[in-house]
Amino acid sequence: MDRSATQGTPSSNSNRPSTPHAPALIEPVAWKDLRAVVDVQKRSFPARLAYGWGALLTLRVWPGVAFLVAKDPATGDVMGCVIGDQSRGSARVMNLAIHPDWRRRGVGRALLRALDAALPDGDMTLMVQEHNLGAQALYVAEGFVSTGTVANYYGKGQHGISMRKPRHAPDKPRTIVS
Repeated sequence: MDRSATQGTPSSNSNRPSTPHAPALIEPVAWKDLRAVVDVQKRSFPARLAYGWGALLTLRVWPGVAFLVAKDPATGDVMGCVIGDQSRGSARVMNLAIHPDWRRRGVGRALLRALDAALPDGDMTLMVQEHNLGAQALYVAEGFVSTGTVANYYGKGQHGISMRKPRHAPDKPRTIVS
């Protein structure tokens, strides 16, 4: 099930960094990062939608899955994560979760762009909760367009918006034979 989150309002946490856009170190998830990723999942999604230990461990080792984290360069703290794969000729965003203290600071955008580079083939697709307007705005700004609604995707009465980012293959050199 696809899950994407950058939802919610900015945190009022006093530990919130003061910079408007946070630089992030984007790298493949390490085993030592998984505890923090579980925490980010729990803070980003309702319990029934958050990826737990089992799912994250499986995705960490599954072939063809890109599992990236954004870290605060100053502290090494996990700011968020993105998980995607290649499927049926397109790339898919399976999960995007940003810690509440880091939302609306460019972390989600940086993770999406890193996933875009890590999975370069075909269009990119995702599913987002219909009420998650913040995430939808991010996706539209990054070139995604809505392609439809899937009723009850996230549970009874919880519809999903299907989105696609068209990505065109680079032009290949052509040989003209005369």
